[in-house]
Amino acid sequence: MSLGRIAVRAAVAYLYLLITTRMSGKSVVGQATPFEFLVALILGDLIDDALWAEVSMAKFGAAVSSILVCDALVKLGAFRSRAFFHLVNGRSHVLLRDGRVDRDQLRSQQLSEADLAHLLRQKGVTDWNDVHLALIERGHDLSVIKRPNAQPATKEDRERTP
Repeated sequence: MSLGRIAVRAAVAYLYLLITTRMSGKSVVGQATPFEFLVALILGDLIDDALWAEVSMAKFGAAVSSILVCDALVKLGAFRSRAFFHLVNGRSHVLLRDGRVDRDQLRSQQLSEADLAHLLRQKGVTDWNDVHLALIERGHDLSVIKRPNAQPATKEDRERTP
């Protein structure tokens, strides 16, 4: 296959993927659910097949469209059913409550105390006793809710003091 033909196939595949993924409402990669990650992997493999002419462009388009329709159905199911939403997206888990580590949750999330300490330092927490709740969110980010006395003073606090 000539270089020009490969370039044209790549451009067509890129434009088709760009249009279809924009229409499907893909989120930011860093916020991707496991299912969105799988969709991205499958689409990457499909574009490889299309670039090297292992499949026709029509078959590539049909496969991409089918995957994106399945993804849309999963999203619709997650929107309509809370149980399905949690199955697809997961749940938040409390790792630290009032300064105490939940070792079972750490284990279930495949994290060590050193990992937790690292995540807390990234959030500016050095004293675990200042933390009311530390949750690992569905997107695998750590949310930290500090105890009220550990929060920095705000303008509203100043206005309330005599």
